[in-house]
Amino acid sequence: MITALNKVVYTVTAGSPKLSDLRAAGIQVYMKTPKMFWVTKPVIIRNVPITAVRPTPRLAEWRYIFAETAKEWKGAKGVGTLKQDSRSKKHKAGDTVLKVHEIAQEKLKAAAKKLTKPRAATYDAEAKVYRSYIRYRIHTPEELKKIAGI
Repeated sequence: MITALNKVVYTVTAGSPKLSDLRAAGIQVYMKTPKMFWVTKPVIIRNVPITAVRPTPRLAEWRYIFAETAKEWKGAKGVGTLKQDSRSKKHKAGDTVLKVHEIAQEKLKAAAKKLTKPRAATYDAEAKVYRSYIRYRIHTPEELKKIAGI
């Protein structure tokens, strides 16, 4: 269940130069329900991603394809099994999920071949990840040992 932000707190207009003047400084609150058996945390609170307000051309294209393809799994009921691992590796092939997730994975995997816009400049083709997802360390453990004089 996704709870509307105005039911949790009132939003204020952000004054940060990094955010649009029209973007509300808000949060997303996800609350686990018994039907969400794959979720491990009772409540998830997170910032609204900037791409929700300003999607990249590729993301906008992907969302359009998603919206057009979603008609194909409307009304799917019950449970199913995933055919492939999720990108996050949290869900593996064969995991039990809602039927809508199973159908969405199949349809969107096929639709991904239609994307024409290039990936963002932060995409590392060799590692097959976006640089924003790579964990960088400022110092290696050896450098920290030297700085600490150990």
